[in-house]
Amino acid sequence: MYVDCGSVEDARLVFEEMPCKDVVSWTLMVRTYVKSGEFNEAIKLFRQMNLDGVRPDSVAVSSVLPARGRIASRGHGREIHGYLIRNGVGFNLKVKNAVMDMYVKSGDIACAWIVFAGMRGRDTISWTMMILGCSLHGQRKVGVDLFKQIEKESKVRLDDTIYAAALHACRTARMAEEGRVYFNRIMAPTVAHCGLMVSLLARCGLFDEARIFIMEHKIGKRPEVLRRLLEGCRIYGRYSLGKQVIDLLCELEPVNAENYVLLLNWYAGKGKWDMVEKLRGTIKVLGLKPVKAFSWTLLGNTVHVFETGDGSHPRSEEIYSALQGFVEEMRTKGVEPKWDFSFHDVDEERECTQIRHSELLTLAFGLISSQAGPIRLAKNSRVCHGSMILRSLHQKSLEEKSSSRTLISFTILKTGFVHVRTTGDFLLTIDSFSWVESP
Repeated sequence: MYVDCGSVEDARLVFEEMPCKDVVSWTLMVRTYVKSGEFNEAIKLFRQMNLDGVRPDSVAVSSVLPARGRIASRGHGREIHGYLIRNGVGFNLKVKNAVMDMYVKSGDIACAWIVFAGMRGRDTISWTMMILGCSLHGQRKVGVDLFKQIEKESKVRLDDTIYAAALHACRTARMAEEGRVYFNRIMAPTVAHCGLMVSLLARCGLFDEARIFIMEHKIGKRPEVLRRLLEGCRIYGRYSLGKQVIDLLCELEPVNAENYVLLLNWYAGKGKWDMVEKLRGTIKVLGLKPVKAFSWTLLGNTVHVFETGDGSHPRSEEIYSALQGFVEEMRTKGVEPKWDFSFHDVDEERECTQIRHSELLTLAFGLISSQAGPIRLAKNSRVCHGSMILRSLHQKSLEEKSSSRTLISFTILKTGFVHVRTTGDFLLTIDSFSWVESP
């Protein structure tokens, strides 16, 4: 009853009072924590379940795996995978899909490929997950090629979900022609399908076609579609169109704080600081509270968390010094960060709109910590598009730690965790779970 009502605390009290707990009760409590987003509690409870001598079955394992995929460390996911192998827990298709989903969301696309390749039988979920995994982790055309391979698999039913995954792969690969073909095969396209198509056209710079598409499908006042159009405005510097889109978003969603932050950043990007201050006052008068951005990384067994402009970390002086050094080095070469529609905190000061973003502080901390291997970051919102700084930091890390092949990667907590590498000339868009090739 408490679980159905979403009362996690009451459900836990009842659970603790149970004189005898079987695998079903443990699994239900773990699943409740996962569903409510309390992933660490879910993992702790799963471990306690093992310590109490209750052997998890395939259902219990499938319940905890989503939590493993939504935390910064990949080691937790490998831990549960190893448990499955060592203890001979039923490794059916449902569990394999859950393991693969966990690896995709935690950023280990290589291990996801291993699980996928080892499947004797794959269902629609298996293929959909792998297509999305490829498109989310930089293997752009591979995702499209996988869909083409599905078309040869007569046993796999092509539904709207897998077509959505195909469209997602097409938009990350900027393959407009293939995207048009796949969209036209969908019997009853939803707004989500249309949004993906708008995103594809906008990323390809086909703004006229995108506008016609929006008019034909009568989706011009759908906020989710307008945000897709905004992606292309960012990539191609269509500032005027971007301003129109932002104004319309504010009109359609007058109490959505994120829209006002977009507008605030448009003014900041154009140097209209008087309008920035005026808009900040409007946001406060309306009582809107934008989500506070923060990022974190795992070093050893310790999680290090940073907010925008954070100065509480013991190594803050080193962190800011490293960031300032990179910025000065760039400016000596005549390079300045590009303006974009990125999300910043409303109360940021003018001078911190670039260097003090939480992800840059976290990234700098990772670089000065001299740890071998990849630097993995997580963030609770979208990554800013301070592209030149980010690419400069990445290049610097590769030069200094080339022997360990240092990579910089981001994990975004929005509709779920996903780990993204900023290798090559790829950066995140304002929409989570997507890549954009730097123009």
